[in-house]
Amino acid sequence: MKKEKDNFEQYLSEARSWENDKVLELYKSRKTAWIVASVASSIALVSVFAVAALTPLKNVEPYVIRVDNSTGIVDVINAMDDSKTNYDEAVNKYFTQLYVRYREGYAKDLAEEYYVNVGLMSVGPEQQKYYESFNPKNPLSPLNVYGQYAKVKTRIKSTSFIKPDVALVRYTKEVERGAEKPQVTHWAATITFKYNGARMAEKDRATNPLGFQVVEYRNDLDAIHDTNLLSPASVQNTANIQPHTISVFPEQPQPQLNSSTAVVPTFAPAQNP
Repeated sequence: MKKEKDNFEQYLSEARSWENDKVLELYKSRKTAWIVASVASSIALVSVFAVAALTPLKNVEPYVIRVDNSTGIVDVINAMDDSKTNYDEAVNKYFTQLYVRYREGYAKDLAEEYYVNVGLMSVGPEQQKYYESFNPKNPLSPLNVYGQYAKVKTRIKSTSFIKPDVALVRYTKEVERGAEKPQVTHWAATITFKYNGARMAEKDRATNPLGFQVVEYRNDLDAIHDTNLLSPASVQNTANIQPHTISVFPEQPQPQLNSSTAVVPTFAPAQNP
């Protein structure tokens, strides 16, 4: 009887030991599961924050690409940002385009203003070249070609930079002569420029505040779409030009022009400090 009792006690002891082992095993398994779940959750949260932090770095900038139907020239239209480089480029574009409008545009009432402004924005050699091209003695002078009633409008198509100080300005020139159909030609002006601190009058500084100066200017046909281009036949014969008063040369007497006489002053270049 005693032996049976001892056997029963041993059985109970072994049963309790097996149950304790199972409970401990379950506890360890649950603890391991919580550790794995915590680590996985931490990794997931870190990934979410990493993606959120990278989102501002991914910036989609749309570009508008414009193609000229006549010439096929591709022009990328960019948005202005806060970088110094883009602002410098914008200023350079402004002055080069303004120079082309002054130098290539024409209207009798604006000829004096354009003439003076081209001088203010050109160095000595370019001043002299423009003076020679504007001289009424030159058959191809705007005064002779366009006279008192024709107008020349310039429309800028694009401006790009071959070098930081060399711009290529593509534009159209529309010549209007009364009720006639405007003559449209396409041109490309190559402009080498610089900025200097030359002294100038206050009224001149209002026109050219940064001292923009064109060192070299070249103008070439960009594309031909019309047979009505300027030709010797379209240039008026200076012998048949009606005398008129030149009012495009400031601070000079207003001479009467005929086919044999013309008085054209030179530009007064800005003095270096």
